[in-house]
Formats: sequence, C-alpha cells, structure tokens
Amino acid sequence: MIKKIITGIILIAIVTGIILWSRASSKIHYNDEGTVGNSAGNLYNGGLFCEIDGIIYFSNYKDDGALYSMNSDCTDVQRLSGDKAASINADSHYIYYSRRNYDKENSSVNALDFYNSGLYRMSRADGTLAMLTESVNCVSLLYGNTLYYQHYDNENGIQLHRVDIDQKNAGRMSQDSLIPASVRDGVLYYSGVVFDHALHAMSLPAGIDNVISEDYCYLPIAMPDYLYYIAPHDGYSLCRRDYEGGAPETLVADFCFTYNITPDERYLFYQIDGGKDNRIVQLDLTTGISTTLIDGNFKQIHITSKFAFFYDFIESSVYAYDIESKVLSLFKPPVLEK
Repeated sequence: MIKKIITGIILIAIVTGIILWSRASSKIHYNDEGTVGNSAGNLYNGGLFCEIDGIIYFSNYKDDGALYSMNSDCTDVQRLSGDKAASINADSHYIYYSRRNYDKENSSVNALDFYNSGLYRMSRADGTLAMLTESVNCVSLLYGNTLYYQHYDNENGIQLHRVDIDQKNAGRMSQDSLIPASVRDGVLYYSGVVFDHALHAMSLPAGIDNVISEDYCYLPIAMPDYLYYIAPHDGYSLCRRDYEGGAPETLVADFCFTYNITPDERYLFYQIDGGKDNRIVQLDLTTGISTTLIDGNFKQIHITSKFAFFYDFIESSVYAYDIESKVLSLFKPPVLEK
C-alpha cells in the first residue's frame, strides 16, 4: 500500500511538472512599447545580421543562409536552424526571421508552397519555433510587440501588413509597397512606392500617415539627431536633414545605392556605384575624412557593435571590417550541424 501511495505521489508530481512546464513554455514574453528588433540600415540591406545582448544572429552564407549565432567578436559560432533566414529581428526573449527555404540552392519548391515561407518566432532560450504567418514576405520590422512586414501574394503584389508576436491582430495596414525599416519615437519613416515617392511619417500602431516632404528620399534612416537618405533626384547622393525642417545637407555627392550608419551616428558606410571607381567607403562624420575600404562592387552592408559586414556583388564572399582596429578581413564562419 505504501509503495502504491509513493508511486502515485511521484506520478502526480511528474504530471504536475509537465503541465507547469507546458504552460511556462507557451507563455508569451511581451516587450516594452519602444522595443526595436533591428536597425533600419541592417533591414534595408537584407536583415542578415542582428545583434542584441552581445549576441549576433546571422544568416550564414556558407551554409545556404541557415540561421546561426555568435558572440559580438565573432567567437562561439552556433547553428540554430537550417532555415534560410533573412530580415532577422530580436528582442530579449525571441528571434524573428523570414523563412526563405524556397530560395535555397538547388531548391525545386515554389515560393508559395506551405511552410517554405513565412515569419517565425524562435525562443532564444530553447529554440522553440512558432509560425506567425505563412505568407511570402520581404522586409519585416519588430516594433514593440508587432511585426510590420511586406506581405506578398499574386493578387495584390507587395503591401504592408502587421502581426503581433502572439499571432494576433494580423492584417493589412497599407496598399503601398513601402519598406517598413526605419522607426523613431513611434513613427515609421518611409518613401512611397506605389502612389508617390514622397517622404512619409506613419504613426504606429495607429497607422496615421503624413507626408513630410515631397522630395524622393530613398531608404530613409531616422537616427536620433538626423534623418539620413539617398536622394535619387540629386544623382543618388547621400544626404541628411534635421527634424525641424532645416535645409538638406549633402554628405556624399557620388552615386550611392546602399549605405548604413553606426548607432552613434559617427560613421557612414556606403557603396559608390556608377561604373568607375566603384568601392566601399567609410566616412567619419566627426572629421569629414572618407576612407576606401576596398575597391569593387559590394552590397548588403550590416553594422554591429564591433564590425561592418558586407557582401561582394555575387554573394560569394563576406567581409568583416573591425571598426575600432580598422582591419578588413574575410568573414568565414564554419558550417555546423545543429
């Protein structure tokens, strides 16, 4: 009898533990209102690197874009998922990414096939995965507890949608194909695509939209001090403006098509295009001194706390530029199994 009672107690304890664990693992951890999942510059360049709490989450080009992590100094590399990941965002508890398995090398699957695409939420603690939407998507931005993303379907093309991190409040926000990347103080800054090319400011989460400039300000990055952008109407020069309506300032008069900026607004990294003397350049905004990092054609510039990463044009190599030591080297992460 005593053995049966003890066995019963043990079984009850095990079942109770399983129930409590299940409830704990399914509990959603919510963010503060102003949480931002990745920098605008990184998201414009594909969202292939994202740093939080000294950990970089990245898409490993050596492993067909699989989701990896490493320390901020590029040590302790780990494989988190075989999914081809892009538009990576992160907060204190989760990693969010766009699954692009239809775009894997030698893949024969269709982009619209179920589960080959979608936005996913992964627990940073144990790797538990949840699908937020199965739709094909492009750029996505975590702000607060909502992912704002470019939703694609055959009927409507690309439009702005949203979904909360707990899978609620999903739906369309705008019929424009705008890029949701740059947010400052609850306002999403973007250049129109479908209806105009004006500079817009959309308050989140309400979606109230205002035009703040008729000028075409491509890839606007709203930093604390200035709003940076590429000016197609001025030869794709790289410019900035303040938030009080002051005159724009040209920072780089050359033809630029992609760029990024460090969080302290000290360094601009940009690719000069145009056919001659193409190169990646670093501009020190405190001294005005520009330095060519390497000649050639490059893209997808990403900034972390210690490095500027960028891809060559055919995506066969990735370079890592140590911002402090000013050393440029090839980034060669290992290929691992989970």
